[in-house]
Amino acid sequence: MAATRFRCASIACALGLLVLPARADEPLRDTPIVWYADDQRPLPEPVEERDPSLLWDYMNESVFRPVGYQLDPVRNIRRLVPGVEGDKDSPNANRLGEVPNSTWFTNRIGLFPMTPDAVGRGPNAHAGPSDGGPWTIVGAKTEGVTPGFTIQDATGQRYLIKFGPKRNPVLPTAAGVISARLLHAIGYWVPEDDIAWFRRDDLVVDPGAEIRMSGGEKRPMTGADVDAILERVEQLPDGRYRAISSKFLPGRPVGPFDYKATREDDPNDVVKHQHRRELRGLKVFAEWINHFDTKQQNSLDILVEEDGEQYVRHYLIDFASTLGTGANGPIRKWGWEATIDPKALARRTLTLGFFEDDYRQVQRPKGLPEIGWFDAEQFTPRGFEPPMPNPAFQRINLRDGYWAAKILSAFEDEHIRAACEQGRYRDPRATATMTRILADRRDAICRAWFDIVAPLDFFRHHDGEVTYRDLGHERGIYERTGLLGTPRYRARVHAVDAQREAWRRTDWIESKTTLVSFDTPDVRDASMTNYPFVHVEVQVDRGDGWSRSIHAWIARRSGRVVEVERETS
Repeated sequence: MAATRFRCASIACALGLLVLPARADEPLRDTPIVWYADDQRPLPEPVEERDPSLLWDYMNESVFRPVGYQLDPVRNIRRLVPGVEGDKDSPNANRLGEVPNSTWFTNRIGLFPMTPDAVGRGPNAHAGPSDGGPWTIVGAKTEGVTPGFTIQDATGQRYLIKFGPKRNPVLPTAAGVISARLLHAIGYWVPEDDIAWFRRDDLVVDPGAEIRMSGGEKRPMTGADVDAILERVEQLPDGRYRAISSKFLPGRPVGPFDYKATREDDPNDVVKHQHRRELRGLKVFAEWINHFDTKQQNSLDILVEEDGEQYVRHYLIDFASTLGTGANGPIRKWGWEATIDPKALARRTLTLGFFEDDYRQVQRPKGLPEIGWFDAEQFTPRGFEPPMPNPAFQRINLRDGYWAAKILSAFEDEHIRAACEQGRYRDPRATATMTRILADRRDAICRAWFDIVAPLDFFRHHDGEVTYRDLGHERGIYERTGLLGTPRYRARVHAVDAQREAWRRTDWIESKTTLVSFDTPDVRDASMTNYPFVHVEVQVDRGDGWSRSIHAWIARRSGRVVEVERETS
């Protein structure tokens, strides 16, 4: 076995694969950390609209791409090397493992404090369509599970108005707004979605409005068409209708982005999408809210114009299929297995159908029809499977997962409650129950990832001392379980050169605090010219043994933390 692994390691090295942790073969540099991606450069050529086929996507993502991924020879060789994950680290992460701000992602709650009010407000600069005048319908659709129409309010803003089905009007509309708020707080670009109420008298039809029929043809729209649409949705006893309003994004839509490869007509799009940390890590957040409908058609690239110049910004859209519901009401199965799922099929076949699928054990909260098939009791972290496989989700590695879990751990119960309140449930118990479910799922997901990658983070240097934070402890991820004791820590400090070679090896020093001093002979006596960096290695023990190490490198001259590396094996 040892000889086999040695040969595999040799092959991996010959192919130029990373056998050591990410960036371990790169020299340390006393330079600022990159926090902004240079991806807003003016586009030299026009960007064409993409219109991918949903049928082809289904076959491609369910059959062809997964087969190619499993048969990838480089990935399979990497998997044979001890300590190396099959999928390489995300190239767009900076030297601290963070994702810089870009047209894909903006750091929010993971790095900066957010108030519950800010989470509840989300991306919204407006409180939905104005009620200062009529809503002018400028277009409508009749296809799909529920109809909808496009309106222009009295201020000139355009919104897409969508409804929940007549039998379940609250589920998808509440889920869409709540999930949009949470994903915005995480850092994704999302539209301004709100719950809106209106009466039939609030609507007028623009003379140029057209309606799209089920066959795709268009014709002039009439007031009778509006009445026909509203007959298919619930009308409240006071005469109002409930809907979700989605404000049109500023700019020109140019179609969805693919979760693999890059956009060929966008020279700013240089990192293959399946390798972007924010798209890989999206799997963790999708699991949290059970956002199972993550096909590319639920994304949208927008050509944004600023100061007369244009670039592409990448949005996630349409979150009605989250929190245990879909556009047509409660959904039990999706999120647990793919539509074409060999593992699930084999399990049922081998057990002759007597095995009960996990999703069948999920219970809806009694007396709360506004909540779908969504719970925390049967939830198993790291088991999320969307119906259509996502190429970025397939490639998530342990560092991607840790990055996402760290952000998720920053959500306090008050943040979650503020988002849930925007769903405008009719029963206040539904708001409290959804808050509890999301909080419990948050804790389960974070524990699952933090058990693998120790959540020792945010290293800071000041006056010869390095402090760091134990996110698992300070955010109560472990304490709420009551299973583990008070954490203790150990660290060792080395003066190192740019190639990470230590001047002298030192022993571990245990502590009850997350503070490490540089005031040791090993650092004081080392030449700053020859050994310009300090390597701090830390571990945590919560009563079940020492964790894998977290490494931080600090430049001795500037005091800057120049790199952080996390062991995953």
